[in-house]
Amino acid sequence: MLDEVVGRAADLRAASAFLRATATGPAGLVFAGEAGIGKTTLWSHVIGQARERSTAVLSARPVAAESRLAFAGLADLLGPVPEGILARLPEPQRHALAVALLREGAAGRRLDQRAVGAATLGVLTELSKAGPVIVAIDDVQWLDRPSAPGLAVAARGRGRFPA
Repeated sequence: MLDEVVGRAADLRAASAFLRATATGPAGLVFAGEAGIGKTTLWSHVIGQARERSTAVLSARPVAAESRLAFAGLADLLGPVPEGILARLPEPQRHALAVALLREGAAGRRLDQRAVGAATLGVLTELSKAGPVIVAIDDVQWLDRPSAPGLAVAARGRGRFPA
């Protein structure tokens, strides 16, 4: 996989340090820069390396055309999460997330953004009990607006994750 990334030694070192750091606690990694400089290649490299280490990876690659679709990014990230994890959430959170992910209808209830955020945090907390979890979003500028608050709540709650 290293031969896929050319001329980015500093970024590869940062990626390796990030992956090592995820084993001991919360960590973050951002690739920033102009379009076309290889950020997606680096992003894919980190995901591949994480999966080779048996790290859970929740990923999303939002695109401009989907940026107006509510919870499209969250659906990409949490869609593969097993139903058993969702079942462990408190009912208001479970229901809000199920509605956001289009697994259930709203049943006349207004979707509570705070409940979606708390549910996102709950899912990440549950998954992290088995080991490190990486949330990987490529082209975050295209993330739909409704998904962003849920992820922000989860990011603020990162201290709750087991080390």
